[in-house]
Parts: sequence; C-alpha cells; structure tokens
Amino acid sequence: MNFKKFRESLKYRNYNNFKILVRFFEYKIKDLIIDIIIKLNFIKSKTKPVIDLGSYKDNRFINFLILSLKDDFIFLYKNDDNAKKLFKRIGFLNFFKYTNSNSKFLNKKNIKILFNENNLNSNEINLNTNYFKYFYNKNEHIKKKLIMPYYMYPRIYNSFYKKINSKKKPNFNLRIFFSGSIVEEGYNSFFWSKEPDKFPNRIKIISTLLKEFKNEIFLINKKSDLKSNEIKNKKIIFCLHDKMIKKTSYTLNFRENFNLLSSSCFNLSCPGVVMPLCHHLIEGIKVGSIPITNCEKLLYPNLSEDISLQYSNIDQLISQVQNAIMMKEDNIMFMREKVLDYYKSHLSPESFKLNFFDMLNQKDKEIICCDDHRSVDKFTTN
Repeated sequence: MNFKKFRESLKYRNYNNFKILVRFFEYKIKDLIIDIIIKLNFIKSKTKPVIDLGSYKDNRFINFLILSLKDDFIFLYKNDDNAKKLFKRIGFLNFFKYTNSNSKFLNKKNIKILFNENNLNSNEINLNTNYFKYFYNKNEHIKKKLIMPYYMYPRIYNSFYKKINSKKKPNFNLRIFFSGSIVEEGYNSFFWSKEPDKFPNRIKIISTLLKEFKNEIFLINKKSDLKSNEIKNKKIIFCLHDKMIKKTSYTLNFRENFNLLSSSCFNLSCPGVVMPLCHHLIEGIKVGSIPITNCEKLLYPNLSEDISLQYSNIDQLISQVQNAIMMKEDNIMFMREKVLDYYKSHLSPESFKLNFFDMLNQKDKEIICCDDHRSVDKFTTN
C-alpha cells in the first residue's frame, strides 16, 4: 500500500499529517517483518484434503470459513503480496496451523475457490458474494444454495470464539444492551435505498432511543462504570464510541462485551456503515440475547417473531423497546431458548461444516456469502 492509499484508509481517524506519516512508517516496518515470517511457513501434513484460496482477496468471511473447516482441510494460498493480507486477517497461529503456499502442494488434488464465476469444473466451488440479491429477489432456488451464515466481528473467530459462553438465565433487570461506534462521519451517511424507512441509520436510532428512554439508559463511558451501583438500576445499557478506533481498543474488551450480551435479555441491532447487517446481531444471537432487529429477512432462514422483536420504522422500534422492557420473564426464557437453538442449527461453524460437506456431493457447488462492503457494491451496481 502506498502512502496515498494508506492516508485514505485513515480518513475517519482525524490524524494530523505527522501522525499519519509515523503510522505509515510503522506499517512499512510491520509489513517487512510479516513478509519474512510468511517465508517461514513450513509444510503441513499432506494427509488432509486441501482448499486452494488462490490469490487471497482479503475477504471478511475468511475467519469464519477457516474456523468451520480447519479440522478437515488445509487452506492454500498463492504466495504473492496478498498472502500478507491473509496473515493479518487470521493471525499468526492460525496462519501457521491451517495454511500453506499452494506451490508446496502442486501434485495434490485440491478444491479450488473461485469468486462470482459461472462455469465450474468438478473440483471448483464458486463463492457468490452478491448476498443481498438472493434475499431481495426472493428467488425460490435460494433453498438449493448453500448460504454461508453471516458472522460476528471476524477476529473473534481467530482465538476468542471458544471462550464464548451463554448463560442459562439472563439478568432480567438488564433488558437491552448495545455496544458500538457512533462516529457520525461514518454511520450518519448510511442509506439503504431499497427500504430507507425500514433501515434508519445508526445515529438516528441511538439518538432517538436516548431521547425516548433517557431515564432507563445507563451509559458506560469507562471500565470503572461496570462497578457502578447505578448500572444495576437501569433497564438499558449503552456503551458508545464517538471516535474511530480499533475494536480491540473499545472500552469493553471481548470478554466484558460478551458477558453483558449474555446477561442481557435483548440485543439492539443497528446497521453498519454501508449495510443493514452488523456483526452485533450475530454476536447477540450466539449467547441467546433476543434481537431487536429490522434485518429479519437478511438472514437464512429468516428470523421469526418467536425469536426476535422486529421493526420496520422508528415508531415500531420505540414500540418494540417498550415491549422488551415490559415482557414477562417466562416469555423471555421461551424466546431465549429458541434463539440459542437457531444459532446452533443455522449460524454456527458446526452447522455450516455439515452443509458444506453435503454441497460437495452436489453438482452445483456454489456458496452465497456476505463480504460486507463488497457485497453491497455488487448488489447496488448490478
């Protein structure tokens, strides 16, 4: 990445020119070290079948894909500049445990991954990233396709995923939880032209709820707030970040965030910067926190009203938040159990692996997957 592109990648960080220059030199030094490390990636056992990713395209779903299939396959990559992107995405340990250069497996029959192709050979799988097309066009043949589940924040799958536990019962006093960025320059620009009323931007959602439920909301601004007595008396907890920082630098780390998610009865779903879906939705479902969402039709299978509180405009959102605050504990437990079952059956890496092996026996080897902003670009330009 040259300096111009690097500076553009930091456009939401509000860095001055000197800090950008320092960060650029840090980036170049790290890039050189990674290049050396990649050359040390040794040959794995050749007893496992292999999946050839080719020249890696920095796909957001790669962390989920590798976690799902790591016990059964070795992942190969073309040893070019893009191999460094794969290393950075999946981390040091996963890179050395589950991947290798395809130049070291030239004589081994492999499964090849293609992107958005039509004509496939028997050993090739097409990853179709036009995710939203299949939900908005309501194609009947979607049931014949393998839909890769939408995923949590990708780096969670690198090492933290196995540490996530759901609680048998939530804290019934903690009705709604949301933690995330509210950087106006990014989230205020979101506009989903297909259904603009159904998908207001995150800034509008949060500001509306802060106004309507001001007396019910506790704001976590620093870690010490987790020990506050006041937090126990509020029905809604928000942890909001108004500066563009790395997720790993948020006030709440992964463990603290998932502890509150698992304790909460409901999880507020807000759109990302460029699309309605956000990783928070899946993270909440994983631990049984019932989603308050407008994305019920953007997951497969669609979320039912048995496992979610759904809204299609701001007024309905306010109404569903009121429902969440007032809902009886027995009803919450009924929905929570169904949410956990939905995740296990449809969104988990284990369920995807089973479906993946079924697909390998089919003639039509295609996976519909969401690649975040690339899927939005493909959907809106077609």
